[in-house]
Amino acid sequence: MTLLLILLGIASLPTSAIGLVVVWHVARPQRAPADTSNRINKLRLIWFAMTREDVLAEHLPWLRRDEWENIQGD
Repeated sequence: MTLLLILLGIASLPTSAIGLVVVWHVARPQRAPADTSNRINKLRLIWFAMTREDVLAEHLPWLRRDEWENIQGD
């Protein structure tokens, strides 16, 4: 049972690290011209990026290409 909990803890480290990075970028001090209320906009942007990639792909051409094509360049 303890081995299972240890393995589960190790397996959850990448997900926890991503979560901590997101929390840090939302909570970190704002740079000008942003103010404190822009934290809500950061959360909206994260949600929008995760759920509306089709809308973002219209404006960011690298989202329409395969990652290998992005690495190779034009």
